[in-house]
Amino acid sequence: MTRPGSRHILVLAVLALALAVLAGAFWGTADLPWGERLKALVRAPDAQRNLVLIVWEWRLPRVLLVALVGGALALSGVVMQALLRNPLADPYLLGLSSGASAGATAAIVWLPPTVVAFLGLPLLAFAGAMVAFLITLGLSFSPGRGMDKLVVILAGVAVSLFFSSVSAFFLHIADPHITREALSFLMGSAAGTRWSDLVPLALVFPLAIIGVHALSSRLDAVLLGDERAVALGVPLGAMRVGLFTLAALLTGLSVAGAGIVGFVGLIVPHMARMMVGAAHRRLIPLAVVLGMIVLVVVDLLCRTLLAPEEVPLSVLLALFAAPPFIYILRRVRRGL
Repeated sequence: MTRPGSRHILVLAVLALALAVLAGAFWGTADLPWGERLKALVRAPDAQRNLVLIVWEWRLPRVLLVALVGGALALSGVVMQALLRNPLADPYLLGLSSGASAGATAAIVWLPPTVVAFLGLPLLAFAGAMVAFLITLGLSFSPGRGMDKLVVILAGVAVSLFFSSVSAFFLHIADPHITREALSFLMGSAAGTRWSDLVPLALVFPLAIIGVHALSSRLDAVLLGDERAVALGVPLGAMRVGLFTLAALLTGLSVAGAGIVGFVGLIVPHMARMMVGAAHRRLIPLAVVLGMIVLVVVDLLCRTLLAPEEVPLSVLLALFAAPPFIYILRRVRRGL
């Protein structure tokens, strides 16, 4: 059954996203006249070259990257919460983000820059995310009982702590100059984003949305329980492996692009459910758009609150996510 106004909510969310992207392109540390900002955005012939450079080479790539990261993490959160039937599942809590950050940190600290450039930081972060998640699944699976949903979360927390410790160890023994670069990466930042940095997520993310949305009815069936989903013809094992791999890929690319960005995959799907319900046909597009809005707005605040200094993404995200996270915990305890 379709909730009244769900389509209108999505349209309003898309409009809000467009406004957020424009705000991200207009505002920043450089104090520019409004008329000149508009000229630079539309690349008017009489626009100042330095302003065009600021808007098109510094701000827009950054805004679009954080939008892609927010949408990718929100999509990963929707997938994991559905497959595990656990409202507290997300890439951060299940160890994917910490594994991806450990892989990326190891690459920054230990590998020569030429090797990192050849392999690509997204590939190395993806490898770390996959290793962490495979360990999480291995710890939570037993031959007789299968996968325990509660143990998955506990194993994910343990794996996340382990890989966070690995990252901290690498930073401790690394050269101080490299340590500063890696710390900035781990705390979350899209500063210095170039257009080429958008390519991996820009290629994978649209295909991921299409693929996951095509599986909406099967994800709805999974929410009814494993036995009923199998009875309805859902290839549960293959679908879990494929979607978990996709979530790991999206998380690895997101960490490689903007560092550790926690809570988006946990909070945003719940926000979307409260607006349009649990049916994935409506939930997936709204969660993606809301994830984009949240990260674009938070990144804008990171740039402007203490300008010219920047606040790391993870700091403001943790601050803003605490109240809704407490609310979600209360709902889970009440069984809502």
